Amino acid sequence: MAGAATNQDPNTATSIREQDELLESIFRAHAASLQGRLLRSTRDPAVADDLVSESFIRLAATIRAGRAPLDPPAWLHRVAMNLVVSRARRNTVASRALPGLLDRAVAPSPEDEVVGRERDEAVRAALSTLGGPDRSIVVMAARGYRPEEIAGIIGKSSQATRTRLCRARSRLRSRLEVAGVGL
Repeated sequence: MAGAATNQDPNTATSIREQDELLESIFRAHAASLQGRLLRSTRDPAVADDLVSESFIRLAATIRAGRAPLDPPAWLHRVAMNLVVSRARRNTVASRALPGLLDRAVAPSPEDEVVGRERDEAVRAALSTLGGPDRSIVVMAARGYRPEEIAGIIGKSSQATRTRLCRARSRLRSRLEVAGVGL
């Protein structure tokens, strides 16, 4: 069947010119039907065109290697359908991985890292301007200690600690605003 469609036996093509003629005759005889089959499988003309091209590139490489298929149309259709399956698998993997790639929790962008570092430096600088006891209670509060626990640690009453913490936070906030950092 292949010999009738292409008027050449694929295994007798020896020179590059004969191989090119064989490839061209196979392309003219079978590209349209292959493109139609791939269009039905992919439902995308651009993808079908790409897969036709890839199939013929693989056929050309096979012919150049001296391993021309005995039935080129069958070989082309099998290779093309394998490419459709491979493309579908890649698309499935990509669609599963895509949400993780877009999730900011996975990896912050370089810009976000730089902005975060600059903010942290500004907060450290503003904290260093607070007095020792005020800095300590703000840091303890930031680490999750409740005002009652802080009061027990510093030896003050709970109400005095709340007042001191509120004032220290207010001073820190105003210094961060001056530095252009909003929290």
